[in-house]
Amino acid sequence: MTDGARAGARDHGESQHVTQRFGLLDALRGVAALVVLAYHLVQQHSLSALPHAGLAVDFFYTLSGFVIAFAYDAQVRDGRLSRAGFARARARRLYPLLALGTVMGFCVFLGAVFLRHSVSLRDALLALGFALALLPCPLFPQWPTAFPLNMAAWSLAFEAYVNLAYALIARFLSQRVLLALVGLGAVLVVTDIAHFGRLMGGTDKADFAFGAARVVYPFFAGILIFRWRREPARRRPVLAIALCTGLAAALLIVPERMIGLDPAIYDGALALIGFPLLVWLAAAVPLDGRVARAAHWLGLLSYPIYILQGPVLRLGVELGRHAPLPAAALALVQAVAVIAVAWAANRWFDAPVQAWLRRAERRRHTKTAPADQGQAPFARALRSSRT
Repeated sequence: MTDGARAGARDHGESQHVTQRFGLLDALRGVAALVVLAYHLVQQHSLSALPHAGLAVDFFYTLSGFVIAFAYDAQVRDGRLSRAGFARARARRLYPLLALGTVMGFCVFLGAVFLRHSVSLRDALLALGFALALLPCPLFPQWPTAFPLNMAAWSLAFEAYVNLAYALIARFLSQRVLLALVGLGAVLVVTDIAHFGRLMGGTDKADFAFGAARVVYPFFAGILIFRWRREPARRRPVLAIALCTGLAAALLIVPERMIGLDPAIYDGALALIGFPLLVWLAAAVPLDGRVARAAHWLGLLSYPIYILQGPVLRLGVELGRHAPLPAAALALVQAVAVIAVAWAANRWFDAPVQAWLRRAERRRHTKTAPADQGQAPFARALRSSRT
């Protein structure tokens, strides 16, 4: 994800405002989350299938930079929102569902403790601690993944890291500095591709550090795109559908088989040019009516779909072993289960938690703010707590 992918819908208080302006970005985020779901379903049977679908994470990072620039950049740069306030807002947005997905993964993981006896309860608890601290787990050499309880958490860890970096340097992000960071990020992307032969890394313990190469460029490019954005054009539903279809196709096709295009060139072109261009175009296409509502729901469910699918799919595979189903039927059941769990988690867990956290933050601000200080800037920051 991202939420990703991460990533995902925004704070309910600010969501409608952003959706009105950038509804197509919500739709694209939802499309990318569904592509990741399809990718993981297919990977259950073939690890080599859909080799470029994992680039949805890089697209999520581009979206994240854009929406964070919209919601926070001016306030953080001029001091209306402190670094600590920004960090709290991002933690409120990302952490509840991330923690829920981690705990769900831990519950599934307990099967390896009590049923298979392949790991100890102590190590499982240590893995839970690492995951909740957003740190890669050094345990379990038999499993290469950096976050064995919920594999998707690696991308959210780097989302948190780059958010913290942004909080530290936001006040110094002049156009020149931002361009320098984008240039540095592009060098990191090229270095990553040169090392692996395609854009990858960050998912496993052995290549976890390469996740930094995947987040710097898209995140700061997203901020740059926001600063260079176009004013919304007239409504173009055909263009909106074309952009959503184009994103799905770009992530799902295998160009090296279709036209003999080198995967390194394809990945580099998508990450460095394709995704930023897509966000720049989509940000200027307003939506309304039913299309806007559909896009809003796609965006709203994108983050829970992304961050919760790992434990649900793993549980589905285990249950499938005891109740064998045809591969297509099992995949359909799993997909429906992921979407249902995402919807339920958003409605009965994340939305109430977000509302409670917003109320707590307002109370905190009321107690600490000077009596003569207006609360309008802070209120806007509170509303801008989801990307």
